[in-house]
Amino acid sequence: MNAVSGLLTNAQPVLASSGSLDKTKPGLVAFLIVLALGVALWALLKNMGKQLGRAQEHFEAEDAALAAEAATAVGTVGTVGTAEAVAEVPAQKQAEAQMQTQAQKQTQAQKQVKAKGKDGKGAAAE
Repeated sequence: MNAVSGLLTNAQPVLASSGSLDKTKPGLVAFLIVLALGVALWALLKNMGKQLGRAQEHFEAEDAALAAEAATAVGTVGTVGTAEAVAEVPAQKQAEAQMQTQAQKQTQAQKQVKAKGKDGKGAAAE
């Protein structure tokens, strides 16, 4: 405890002799820190713009692939390349996915019923 109080008493004259804290100036170090933060922010924003450009190219390529798939799927109807044809493809895929999940649920339910039936027969036989 004495060592800590000795450190505190030595620090008090230093603060008192330097004057009021209101008169301090930020100085060159603070300017360099703010400048470094600004440069880092600029670099991050530049990189983010580049990444968003790449993402936009990816999504445009994906949209083009969907449009081509819609054109081949709906080409017999005669609505090739229309917005409706492009919108129908994801709706068809979603409907197919829902049907698959319903079929999987039904098969799981049937397996559970069979398992319960076997358990019930085994318990009655004993």
